[in-house]
Amino acid sequence: MTKLIPIFIDGKKWIQLSQLSQEQMDLIKSWLPIQSLRKIIFQGIELADCIDFEIYDFWFKTNQVSSNAPSVLDF
Repeated sequence: MTKLIPIFIDGKKWIQLSQLSQEQMDLIKSWLPIQSLRKIIFQGIELADCIDFEIYDFWFKTNQVSSNAPSVLDF
């Protein structure tokens, strides 16, 4: 899984969910509380599906660890 690079807007790091693959977007949306999504105005454009980078980073690391964990069949 490729990790997104955050965009900096007003001194804060953000991730736009629409830049994820459909599978990743579905996974993180099912994990996130709906109030985590933010509308951000960037250079006159409204980005409607943004989350704080720290939330994304935590999700990414957690998802990577659980997907890389050996299964029972690996033993």
